[in-house]
Amino acid sequence: MKKAYCLATVTCDNFALGTEVLIYSFLKYNPWFDGDIVVFIDHLSSANKARLSAHYPVKFIKRSEQIENATNRLRKHLPTLRADLHLRLLSLEILRLRDYEKLVFLDSDGMCCNNIKEVFDSPNDFLAARDGFAYEHRANELLKKTPFDALTIPQSYGQNNLIHTFNSGFMAISSAYLTDEHYQGVVSLIDDLSLWKDFGSKGFTDQMLLNIYFQHKVTLVDGRYNFMPFIEQYIHQLDKLTLLDAKFIHFAGVIKPWFNYDDSEILELAPHYLKYLHLWRDVWTECTLGSDDQFAAWKITQQYDWTEHSGAKQPLTMQALSCEYEAPLSPVKVVNQI
Repeated sequence: MKKAYCLATVTCDNFALGTEVLIYSFLKYNPWFDGDIVVFIDHLSSANKARLSAHYPVKFIKRSEQIENATNRLRKHLPTLRADLHLRLLSLEILRLRDYEKLVFLDSDGMCCNNIKEVFDSPNDFLAARDGFAYEHRANELLKKTPFDALTIPQSYGQNNLIHTFNSGFMAISSAYLTDEHYQGVVSLIDDLSLWKDFGSKGFTDQMLLNIYFQHKVTLVDGRYNFMPFIEQYIHQLDKLTLLDAKFIHFAGVIKPWFNYDDSEILELAPHYLKYLHLWRDVWTECTLGSDDQFAAWKITQQYDWTEHSGAKQPLTMQALSCEYEAPLSPVKVVNQI
């Protein structure tokens, strides 16, 4: 018998911390969920498998020989394609899962921050959120009403007719598309060298193939379900949404929250990322270190030191401002009025 729901993702040892936070945050905000959690892998250490399985009875599935062979053929013809191509194409494997009424795929470099049950219950066969191309097309509609020049948008994934495109980091797919016909249809595109020669080398992989194959079949949702700091202002201005509205935050791009960044480095490189990184770190702390008494004691000591010392000090810049603008009080003449 088919189970109602499945949460699926892709991981490797370099992304395992992200996957753990994804699973933990999903279960935290979706306590109703009793379906399967499927993680597609090429290779994953036994330690990381145990780490992920500690939160839920995860099903680990290795990539199929069909996709492995197709990927090897592609790399033989185009050896300059990105080194992690085989991992990125693992998301296509969701289409060979036949046991579910609705499957939700979330990238491992993301975290849930609210309930997404309505996504699983949606009557739509394929839900996804806009990618950067789609937001740029929407932005140009806005820019037409202003003195600003229109954005120069390249052809989306090399296709003239693709405008309403989506990011593959969030997808909700019903059993209508979890069929061998659609699996074979998408996988066959891996062998179409014309798609890869100009655009695959730039980084587009599974997302390119899925957009080409499923064009005109996808219902687009707003940025709440795939809130990407990388395109924060597009989501702010075009969807009228902020971080407080987000249900799934997706760290698309090169900045991954489990890397050991210094805050000053992020403030210089991408200051708007800092609030997202702190939020992810809070969930990671809750997920992995909540029962560590030594860690808790260290954090309490830090907190005490700050509240008793640093927290009582006014920043120097504010002191300077207050001194600069602090004027002596003038005597006030009180006039009795009848």
